[in-house]
Amino acid sequence: MKPGIDLKRTFPAPPQAIFDAWAHGDQLAQWFGLPDAQVTAECDARVGGAWQLTMHSPMGQFGFTGTYTAVAAPSHLAFTMQAAGQDGVETCTVDIAPHADGSEMRFTQDGNNLTVEQYEQATAGYTVFFERLDALTRG
Repeated sequence: MKPGIDLKRTFPAPPQAIFDAWAHGDQLAQWFGLPDAQVTAECDARVGGAWQLTMHSPMGQFGFTGTYTAVAAPSHLAFTMQAAGQDGVETCTVDIAPHADGSEMRFTQDGNNLTVEQYEQATAGYTVFFERLDALTRG
């Protein structure tokens, strides 16, 4: 089995709210990152547009950049992700569908650039991030 991340999560918010939280830098910076980090983000959510995010935390500074490869509001985003100082590029997708409780989001990340342990650590991080996304989109 190829390593990667494949997470599903239901949110009590409409698909547009979840999409906007991914596609707008001011919102992305509020939930994507470690809870004790200062995060800045910029997003140009259109095909070929760039995004970047920087986390300043007690553990150090972490940066990510990428390019949007598909954008279909409010249901789909696809983008590349590269960690600062790393060679490998990951591919991420966010699919958002209406759900009886609000929205169901499926997030995938792969590229085979991380070890199994690194994908496990990233999965644990996304679980924390998605709790913060839930809180943000609840208002």
